[in-house]
Amino acid sequence: MAISPVQTLEVPDVCHRWLENRGTVYELLIDFLGNWPSLSMIAEWSRGSGISKAAECSKAGTDLMKYLCGRSPEELVRICEYEGAEYRRLLQQSKPRQAAESHYTKDGCAQDLAECYASAGVAFNKLHGEADDHIAIELEFMTLLHDRMLNNTYCEDSMLQLMEVQEKFLEEHLLSWVPSLCKDLKGSTQSPLYQSLFSLLEEFLAQDLNMLKTWKHSKEAMLVH
Repeated sequence: MAISPVQTLEVPDVCHRWLENRGTVYELLIDFLGNWPSLSMIAEWSRGSGISKAAECSKAGTDLMKYLCGRSPEELVRICEYEGAEYRRLLQQSKPRQAAESHYTKDGCAQDLAECYASAGVAFNKLHGEADDHIAIELEFMTLLHDRMLNNTYCEDSMLQLMEVQEKFLEEHLLSWVPSLCKDLKGSTQSPLYQSLFSLLEEFLAQDLNMLKTWKHSKEAMLVH
């Protein structure tokens, strides 16, 4: 039987579920905040187990699961039509640059982000011409680092370095502007999908930083002993 990367890690019990779920939650957020919510995408998430992982980490995830899961095909079509219009209104038409870090920070961040991505050896294939500071790109960067971390479980130095990069990126980039983004967009819509997504985004990133620090401290303590 194959052993998953998570099973090979020595981590505190409190970190196990977080480590197993975080990659999927990042993927869910990237899909819905970086793409128009097509019927196929909504149907795929509504049928899969991935959305339940978001429900484990926040009330917003539970609300999202209740809204999308267990729906008839006709209901999914209606959800797609309504939420597609909301996506265009919120994230494409009225404020096309709102879901980007530079919209919320005074200091220029484009060069910092370009250097950050380059130093990590990351080059994005941007299908829709997204800026480096778009929310979906910043979240995708975290997903790539997460995957690399799980693939470096037998090299403590590399794994700790990847933890530090993620911690720094959350503190200096995502958490410096995402709470303001979520407040603005939640106040601009009654959409059950986007209300849940922006609440999930805000709750999850704060929780992710806390859990990342907890795990890193446990690994550092193990190295000392």
